[in-house]
Amino acid sequence: MCLVVVAHATAARYRFVIAANRDELHARPTRPAGWWPEPPGLLGGRDLLAGGTWLGVDKYGRIAAVTNVRDGTPREASRSRGALVTDYLGSDEPAASLAARLAAAGTGFAAFNLLLLDGAELRYASNRAPSTRLAPGVHALSNAPLGAEWPKTATAKDGATRLLASADPLEGLFELLATRSTADSAEERYRSAHFVTGPVYGTRCSTVILIDEKGTLTFAERSFDAGGSRTGEIRATFATLPQPPASTDALR
Repeated sequence: MCLVVVAHATAARYRFVIAANRDELHARPTRPAGWWPEPPGLLGGRDLLAGGTWLGVDKYGRIAAVTNVRDGTPREASRSRGALVTDYLGSDEPAASLAARLAAAGTGFAAFNLLLLDGAELRYASNRAPSTRLAPGVHALSNAPLGAEWPKTATAKDGATRLLASADPLEGLFELLATRSTADSAEERYRSAHFVTGPVYGTRCSTVILIDEKGTLTFAERSFDAGGSRTGEIRATFATLPQPPASTDALR
């Protein structure tokens, strides 16, 4: 179970805020967040098994985040969902163009939710639900299509909304992402806990990204072990560049 909550064009001091937990098998090999050599200008963690990433930014302040969708269909597909993020951030294609193409070409991937920010707008894309432009406000996704509210998405939205008036919401957002559950069943815990713990599967990292009104981007990521203890932290702050001219390059 993953969690992504975003505040788009609604915080007093920030044009965009994202807070996300990546939940995954602890045995899956992963590289902590850093700048990629290829595609150049991409900042994010790396899945060393399939080569993609779950969440990334580029030097222009474009952002992409992907989660899987639990719908009972097999996970096998010709391409890893992490390629959705790297393909987008390795191109200059507008979010609207990619979202529209994925409505038809997304069958090569297992079920996914995809959030795309291109500076002008925030888009949701999926191969299990209609793609849409997201209005300014606070939105949250987990492992169900947009609009299917789970306890964790409701509490994440409420918590993020309360933090938007803060001059520096970064630590508060990390605390929000660290919220755990004491529900009796594993299924209830998965659907309600922001932070998942377990010896085999759980929250591997928490990421907070802030873009202020001047275009300064702050990226912070904390990594965790199977016991839920922090094992590392990465931070980067930089001034985003003006958006490049758009194209409609095909997915590679």
